[in-house]
Amino acid sequence: MKISQSVLFQCYLSSFCNEGQVIQQKFTIYDTYLTIQIGVIDELKIEYCSQEAIFEWKFDNSNYSEVIVITENYSQTYQGSKQTILNLKQYLDGKVFFRNFKSHYKEIQTLKKTKQGDITKCYNKQLNIEVIAKKLNFTQNLECQQKKLILNELKICQYLSQLNQESIIKLREFYQEKDKIILIFDFCEGGTLNFYMAQNNFCPSFVDIRKMMKKLLIAIKFLHKQNLMHRDIKMDNIMLLDYNNPNSIQIIDFGFSTFIDNQPYIIERCGTPGYIAPELYSENSYDELIDIYSLGQIFFTLLTGRKFTFDSHSLKTFTQLHQKQCNIIRESTKNEIIVDLFQKMTNTSDKRYNAQQCLNHQYFEKTSKIKQKLTCLKSPLLKTPFQSIILKEQQCQSETQERFINLK
Repeated sequence: MKISQSVLFQCYLSSFCNEGQVIQQKFTIYDTYLTIQIGVIDELKIEYCSQEAIFEWKFDNSNYSEVIVITENYSQTYQGSKQTILNLKQYLDGKVFFRNFKSHYKEIQTLKKTKQGDITKCYNKQLNIEVIAKKLNFTQNLECQQKKLILNELKICQYLSQLNQESIIKLREFYQEKDKIILIFDFCEGGTLNFYMAQNNFCPSFVDIRKMMKKLLIAIKFLHKQNLMHRDIKMDNIMLLDYNNPNSIQIIDFGFSTFIDNQPYIIERCGTPGYIAPELYSENSYDELIDIYSLGQIFFTLLTGRKFTFDSHSLKTFTQLHQKQCNIIRESTKNEIIVDLFQKMTNTSDKRYNAQQCLNHQYFEKTSKIKQKLTCLKSPLLKTPFQSIILKEQQCQSETQERFINLK
């Protein structure tokens, strides 16, 4: 999608020149960059996501606030009314690097630790909302390739956030600290798709499954239209913004994502076992249809409560296991329309449906004669740490009801 270079916002802020005089400098925000007037005729141009400039915001209880713009050869403080500075920041959120993360956020809980960094739940002091901070290690001795991957993820998230697709997680802000790059995302209260499955006893309704699959296919179609592929679609990378609300489904984590025509990244083989398309195990080329295959495996889990494990990666083994999966879906749903869509999504790459073809499938037609309730298996094989929690909650509710009846 081509983004026009129209003016989104413009304002004037005060700064002190070398002679000590106060001068008015113009900030102009465009779609992919901003400019800052320097002196009478000079202008500083800053591309979005560029590390050439960092912005530090300072707000207090007075009517005036300031922003400090820091570059390699330039540091300048600009002052203006609090509302003007807030408006400027709002337009630059998720576009340029900010600094001084801890002055804007309070850390609540570390949710996950990896070699690459931490995932932390935080509280935004200004907006009074909870967010997720993805803190990525960005030290001086970090390998150059790893730095490129981090910046590639940032650029993709920033690009997608401008386009506002409802089922793709939005990047709110990003910070450059001493040895970290911090990405700020919306907090997904509903947890992962694994957690959603546990909440619904591993047997969500047909209506909810179809609703989620349609939203995910629309989002993946959108990604592919932007010449992007995700490359790591899996249950843990699908989350819900709202508690137990399938309408709020979100695709997250673009750490393995790449532009389809970006050859250095396309050479790499990546993904999560159980979701990886068979062509990724060969030396043959691959394309964005690997995302459809991965989503097909999510479809299987939603329908059956199972996560299938592939012990061998030969084409023959894949074919045999897919046939087993089809039989399990057939037993679980008693419906050939559903089986057919799964087959089309997990077929060999030359016969696999793209996102639009999947959306045109009979499964998504309103007149489709599909049972409104799926026949779930008695012993779902999906392994998740949330299963025991749900069972304990159900047992507790049952005991409470018994005590209430006894009291009556």
